[in-house]
Amino acid sequence: MKPWIRSAMLATLTLCAPIASRAQEPKPAVDQSGLAAGSTAADDNMTPYRKLAADTLQAYQAHDMPTAKKKARELEVAWDTREKALQKKSPEVWGQIDKAMDAFIKPVQGKSSDPAKIQTAYDAFIAKLQLAVARDAEPKR
Repeated sequence: MKPWIRSAMLATLTLCAPIASRAQEPKPAVDQSGLAAGSTAADDNMTPYRKLAADTLQAYQAHDMPTAKKKARELEVAWDTREKALQKKSPEVWGQIDKAMDAFIKPVQGKSSDPAKIQTAYDAFIAKLQLAVARDAEPKR
């Protein structure tokens, strides 16, 4: 073998071996509960609802229907009782979030449901929660 070929092969193996070994390592699972479409990682006034929704989705995905239904009910009660101020201040935003929440929890509470629809409804609910966060972040006039 010619020396330049040997050097090229050695350089290739030296550069590619670490890359190939990293590609084989298992990646940690990403927790999508709080980081769905447009959500923030910081705590805000919508964090409790994101957490309850994530717990509901996680229980549903684990086929733990009693827990999923319980968490869905907790989410509904928490939203309806704690967000009266938002309902008065911004009824349109409150209504959008409430409708998205209902679209998420109703199938979970039902007898049969489509996992893809529930995931889509969850993502939409999380995105709608951002409307309230953005509204709170607007400068006061």
